[in-house]
Amino acid sequence: MRDLDRGAHQQRHALGDGALAVAGRTEDEQRSARHHGAADLVDHVLLELQGAERLLQRGVGDIGLARGLRADEGEVVVEVDWAGPEVARLHGGHLRRTLPARARHRVAHADRDRTALQAGLVGEAHRVHELALLEFLDQRLEGLERKPEPGLDRGAAQLVGEGQRPQEEAGDQVPPDVQILEFLGGLDRAGLHRRANIPIAARLNAPDTEGTSLVKSKAPVPEYAAIDLETTGLDPARDRVIEVGAVAFTPAGVTASMERLVDPGRSVPEPVLRLTGIKAEELRGAGTEETALAELGEFLRGRQPVGHGARLDVDFLTAAGHWNETTEILDTLDLARILMPAAPSHSLPLLATDLGFSQPRPHRALDDADATRQLLLRLRDEAAALDENLKESMLALVAPYAWPIARFFADALAAPNPDSTAASAPRVHTHHAAKSGLPPDDPDLVAALLGPEGPLAGVLPGYEHREPQLQMLLAVAQIQARGGSLLVEAGTGTGKSLAYLVPSIARAVRHGERVVVSTDTHTLQEQLMGKDLPGLREWLPWNFKACLLKGRSNYVSLRRWRRYLGEPCQDSDDLRFKLKVLVWLHSTESGDRSELRLHGREEVFWARIASDPMDCVGIHCTKEDCYVHRARAEAEAADLVVVNHALLLADAEIGGGLLPEFDHLVIDEAHHLEDAATRGLRQEVDGPGLQALLERLGGSRESPSGLLAELRRQPHLGASDEAFAEAMPLTLATAERVRELFASAVTWVASRLNDSERREESLRLTPPLREDEGWERVRLEGENATTSLAALDGVLRRAVGGAREWLGGSEPDQSVRELEIIRGRLQGATTLLGEALLEPDPNRVYWFTLAARSENLVLRAAPINVGTLLRERVYSERRSTVFTSATLAVGGSFDYFRSRIGLGPQAEELILPSPFDFLHQALVCLPTDLP
Repeated sequence: MRDLDRGAHQQRHALGDGALAVAGRTEDEQRSARHHGAADLVDHVLLELQGAERLLQRGVGDIGLARGLRADEGEVVVEVDWAGPEVARLHGGHLRRTLPARARHRVAHADRDRTALQAGLVGEAHRVHELALLEFLDQRLEGLERKPEPGLDRGAAQLVGEGQRPQEEAGDQVPPDVQILEFLGGLDRAGLHRRANIPIAARLNAPDTEGTSLVKSKAPVPEYAAIDLETTGLDPARDRVIEVGAVAFTPAGVTASMERLVDPGRSVPEPVLRLTGIKAEELRGAGTEETALAELGEFLRGRQPVGHGARLDVDFLTAAGHWNETTEILDTLDLARILMPAAPSHSLPLLATDLGFSQPRPHRALDDADATRQLLLRLRDEAAALDENLKESMLALVAPYAWPIARFFADALAAPNPDSTAASAPRVHTHHAAKSGLPPDDPDLVAALLGPEGPLAGVLPGYEHREPQLQMLLAVAQIQARGGSLLVEAGTGTGKSLAYLVPSIARAVRHGERVVVSTDTHTLQEQLMGKDLPGLREWLPWNFKACLLKGRSNYVSLRRWRRYLGEPCQDSDDLRFKLKVLVWLHSTESGDRSELRLHGREEVFWARIASDPMDCVGIHCTKEDCYVHRARAEAEAADLVVVNHALLLADAEIGGGLLPEFDHLVIDEAHHLEDAATRGLRQEVDGPGLQALLERLGGSRESPSGLLAELRRQPHLGASDEAFAEAMPLTLATAERVRELFASAVTWVASRLNDSERREESLRLTPPLREDEGWERVRLEGENATTSLAALDGVLRRAVGGAREWLGGSEPDQSVRELEIIRGRLQGATTLLGEALLEPDPNRVYWFTLAARSENLVLRAAPINVGTLLRERVYSERRSTVFTSATLAVGGSFDYFRSRIGLGPQAEELILPSPFDFLHQALVCLPTDLP
C-alpha cells in the first residue's frame, strides 16, 4: 500500500469533486487497469442521485458526507457530498467536529437510494466503481483492527473494529458498510478482485459467479428489416424513388425480402442510371412510388428498421407520408463508427470489402439492403468479441434505455463471443529494430542520403530524383548548422517535407538539438505523422523519436469524461457518443480526438469531455492517466515535435510552457503564419461570457450560491473567510456594472450600423468615433466597470493568498484552483476593457462585433503588425528558423513577406523551380463566348 499519510487537509484535497481516491495502487496496476474499459483507472466512486440540486458540493462541513479511515492510518477512501437535509442533520455536527483534524467520515444512504443502487441502474440512480470499493472492503473482509473514532456511535465503532454489522437502534439508518456489502450481493474477496476492473457499476443485482455475466436477463432478439431506396437525386421535395429493397432477418437467417422497381414518371439522370445499372426501359410501366412505399411500410410492421447512412431513406419516406416520426431506424453507419473507429472508410462497399462479405450489385436496392443485413450481423460479432470488462461497461450504459441502438448492444454484447481468444489477447506493439551509429555531421553528406546514389533511393517507395528537393535539403542542413533564417519557396511536388525532415532529424539526433515543425493544416500534420515520419523511421539508418503535440482541448479529460458518463443520456445521439468513446478509450494511447473522427452533434458532446484547465487538479493529478501530461512528456523526450501554428503562437504568447525547449524551428505552410498570428494574438471579451464568470463566482441576487459561497463553507480555508465574505456582494455589484456597460455599448454600436437585415457587423473604434456624442456614455460605463473589476481582483487576491497560506504551500483543492483561473480571466478582461475604452494602444486595433439579429456584442483587439511580436517571441531564441511554402514570394521577391512577419534582410532566400514541365504537361483554356 502506498503511504498516503500526508495530513488530513491534503487527504481532503486528494478526494476532490466528491470522488474516491483509490489508495494503494501500484504503478504497474495502474498501467494494467488503464486499458480495461472506458474509465481506464477510475480513481473515484461516482454516485449520482437524480434530481439533487447539486450532485457534488464541496462544502463538507454543512452537507458533505464521507467514508474513510484515519489519516494516520495511511489510506484515503471515500468522500461523497450530499444534498439531503436529513443526512446533513444526522451527520453534519460530527463532521464539523472531526474533519479539520482527520479524514474519517461516514456515509449513510436512505433505503430508496440503496434500492436504486442495488438495481445498478446507470443514469437513473447511483453508479459505483468496484475497483474503488475493493480497497475499502478488503480491509473490512480481513477484519483489520481499527480504533473507533471519538464521536462515532457504538454500532459504527463495532463495524469498523470487527467487520460486523452493528445492532440497529430505533430510527437509525442502515450502517453504510453493511449497505455496501448487501448490494454487492455477498461477494467474497475473490469475486471482488475478479470484477475489480469493471469501469462502471454494471447491474449489481445478482451475485457474481465465475463465467457468469453481471446481466441477469436478456431481452428477446428483435426481427430486423434492412431497407434501401434508390432515387433520382438527394432532395426528397424534387426527386423520386426508382427502386425499393428490403430484407427481413434475425441472427439465425433471412425471413423475408422484397424488391420493387418504381416508375418515377420522369426521366432519370444519366449518372444515376450508370451508378445503379438500371435501364430506363425497366422503369417504364413499373409500379408507382405510392404503391411501393406503402408495401414497404407493411413489410416494416413489427420489425426494427435498419439502414446504412439511413437519413436519406428516412427523409424520402417521411416526405411521402410513409414514415412514423416516432420510429427510430438503426443505422449501421453509426454502429460501424462505434465498433470500427480505425476503419479507413465507413462506406458500405468498402466495409463489405474489409469484412469479406458480398455485395454483387452495389447501388441496387435489394443488394444494398442485404449488404446492410450482413454488415449488422458482422458488427454484432464485433461487439460480442470485445473485451469482457468493456462489454460489462457498455451493458451497464445501455441498460436503462429502449432506443434501437441500446437494444442492439444489449443483445450483441450478451451474445457468445465468436472468437473467445481474440477479445482477451493482449495488444501487440511493434518495436523497431535497434540501429547503431549517428547521422553524418556534414550538410553535403546529409543531402547525399536522398540523392540518386544514397541509401534512401533504394528503399523509398516510388523514389525519383528531384534536383529541387536536394537543393532545399542542403540549404536546410546548412542553415541549421550555422544558424540563421531561411526562406524557401518550392512548388507542389518538390517533396518539401522530406527536404526539411531528413536534415532536421539528423541535426537533432547528432547534436541533441530538438526541432519543432509547425504546420497550418491538420492535413499536413496527418501526412507527416502518418506517412513521412513512419517511413523515415523505417528507412533511415539511425533511430529517432518524433511526436505530434496539440492544444489541450484536443485531448480527452478522463475526469470530465467520468462526470459526463455519469449523467443520464438525453437522447440516442448522446448514447451513441458515449458508446463510441467507451470503445475508443479502451484502446487509445494518445487520447487525441482526431482518432474519433467526430461528426455533427458529436462536436458539441466532445466539448463536455475535452481537457480544460478548469478541471485540472494539479499536483494531485494521476499524471499517467492524463493524456495532456502524457503528450507533453512524450514531446520532452522527442527529437522532433510536430505542432500547428496556433499552438506555436500560444506558447510564444505566454512565454513558453506549452512546448518543450527547442533549438530549431521549421514553419511549413508559412504563407498562413501572419493570419494565424493575428488570430492567436487577438484578445476578446463579450458581455455574456464575462457575466457567466461573475455568476459562477457569486451566483445572482436571487440565488447567491456561487463558488465563493461554496468556498466559505470549507472550514479549512478559515483565514480567507473575511475576504470571501467581502467578495460576494462586490461580485454582484461588479456584474451589474458589466451589464450596464454592454447594454450601453450595444445601443451605441447598433445606432452606428445599418440594422436592416443586419448580419454580423463590426465597428472599428477610430479616433473620430471616440468623439461621437454617444461614445462618452460607453466610456463612462467602461470606467465604472473596470474600477469595480479591479476592486474585486484585489479582494480575490487576498482570498486566494489566505487559502494558500493556510495550506502551507501545498497544492490547493479544486475550488481554490477554479477561483484562481476565474480571477486570471477576469484580469484579462479588465485589462482589455481598460485599454480599448479608456487608454488605447496606438499599435493595436480595437473593434466591436455585433451578432446578427441579437444583442451579443464582442469587444476585440489585435496588434496592427504582428511581425515585431513574432520576431521577439517566436524566432529570436531559435538557433535557426526555416520558412517554406509553395507561395511566399511576390514577383520573385520576399520583401512583402519579410515585412509582414518581422524578418530582416539578413534572412537567406531560395526560390526553387517546379519539378513539373508545365509547358508540355498542362493546357490552359479560356472560354471566349461567355456573356
